[in-house]
Amino acid sequence: MPDATPLTPPQRALVDAWFPGWDLEEDLSWGLQGIAVLRLATAAGPVVIKASETRHHLVREARAHRQMTGPLLALDPPRAARLLHADTRAGVVAASWLPGSLVEGSGHERSPEVFRQAGELLARVHVPRERTAGYDPAVLNKVGDFLARAAGLAPPEHLRAAERLAAAHRSGPRWLSATHGDYSPRNWVLDGAPSSGALLRVIDWGRAGYRPWVTDLVRLEHQWFQPTTDPAPRSGGHDGGGLRAAFYAGYGRDPAEEPDSWRLDNILQALGTIVWSREVGDAAFEEEGRRMLARVVDWFA
Repeated sequence: MPDATPLTPPQRALVDAWFPGWDLEEDLSWGLQGIAVLRLATAAGPVVIKASETRHHLVREARAHRQMTGPLLALDPPRAARLLHADTRAGVVAASWLPGSLVEGSGHERSPEVFRQAGELLARVHVPRERTAGYDPAVLNKVGDFLARAAGLAPPEHLRAAERLAAAHRSGPRWLSATHGDYSPRNWVLDGAPSSGALLRVIDWGRAGYRPWVTDLVRLEHQWFQPTTDPAPRSGGHDGGGLRAAFYAGYGRDPAEEPDSWRLDNILQALGTIVWSREVGDAAFEEEGRRMLARVVDWFA
């Protein structure tokens, strides 16, 4: 058993008990938020371990596997990993390994067929759970906090416009659905090539939660569906409109059907991106947040 792993002694003891004689095949950790991602060789086959001393990410991951991924597991073959073990108090989760390659950074990250499949899979995930009047007021509170913390980090006129949009928002009851929370090519795995019937699978449920369905579409719209004239890094060199059309053909509906919720979550995620990126020192993502905010003002103000 390797000694040089990012697992704490209690986490290592759990992994030893779950998978006697395991070997570390690859450390896939991103170096963000203190989350370790490891691929292990075990007697039962390859597994993925996620471990962190910060519990909330792993709690969401385990809950998503238990409550949200069922529609993807019901497909043949399954399009999500199976939860094998979880101890959220110790901060470690084990799941089956999914074959394939990460879509982001591959030759298929701009494939309309990949985005069509991604839309189909997300539509299966978005199962409504409850209707509540509490979502909008909670988001508006977050927006107010983000506006205060974003002072000096974005053009003042954009922040004032976002403040006016939030003040004019009409709160109403929302259906909360199972949502992934970070639905993009960096969390899609493709097994094969799109031209030969490749299958897309979905990974990383650490940001999953019950929210309005439109929340999973905000980053896709900003990072992947913009015209090629947009200065965002990922918009150049691909047909953003074509990817958008392919995705929504698979998904089956458009966020314009929920205009109030769509506007509110665009404001929230743009401001949240700016604030979070500054706090963790991610300058490139902070700049993406400013571009998001500029688009939100352009779209809705």
